[in-house]
Amino acid sequence: MKNKPTRNWHLVLTLGIPLTIVGASAMAISYATLIDVARVNGLPLPELFPVLIDVGTVATMIAAAQFRLRGIDGRWLAYVAFIALSAVSIVANASHAWRAADMTVTTPWAAAILAATPPAALLAITHLVMMLIPDEKERAKLQAVREKQAEAEARHRQSIQQPASVPAAAPVTPAAAVAAVSAPAAPLRLVEQDKPAAADQAEVREKVLAHIAEHGERPTGAIVGDWLGKSYKTGQRFLQKLEESGELNAAPVSAGVSGIMA
Repeated sequence: MKNKPTRNWHLVLTLGIPLTIVGASAMAISYATLIDVARVNGLPLPELFPVLIDVGTVATMIAAAQFRLRGIDGRWLAYVAFIALSAVSIVANASHAWRAADMTVTTPWAAAILAATPPAALLAITHLVMMLIPDEKERAKLQAVREKQAEAEARHRQSIQQPASVPAAAPVTPAAAVAAVSAPAAPLRLVEQDKPAAADQAEVREKVLAHIAEHGERPTGAIVGDWLGKSYKTGQRFLQKLEESGELNAAPVSAGVSGIMA
């Protein structure tokens, strides 16, 4: 099951700015039409009628979004007002076009549909912009994930920086130094290097399984290569080796991650 896409403020700016420009254009067209509609129907202060309808439409959607962000009940009233004001704006624009359009070059239905387009676009764009804003629960979840990752990285850096306890070497006498020089060094180097390498691989294997159990996904080759003190290609080969041995498929997934993925 795929995870839901993450909503953040970068996404709001990337998509919200062009949507806002289009919505402002639609409001400007509808504003002039609604003034004429209010004047024809004898309403006092016809210049304020578009403010009541179009600005009220945007305000009710913002109120509904704030209710959703803060987890407050009663969003239904904001949505009902939003739908009612949007319907008034669409009908008013369409009826104005039906009366004011030049029927010698167009048809009543074409004029009505074209005139209803700006308020309908304003309705859709206002809803889309509000849906891009992440709610309180989503922002808290993202913050918790970032803090958890920062703590894991801090523990990893601390474990790397911690020097291994090495016993102090005994003073070498001249005879021992001569024996060390005359003795073959190659087997000793192999024994000293093989043991730490095996121990490092076992430790990295445990870290890989722990990462899968905690996050529900495999670490990248770069992370594993960092744990091994090698390149990312070495990390990828180490993961492939674990996968071929069947250890990655048998790794347990934590209940919290399973709940999120479900």
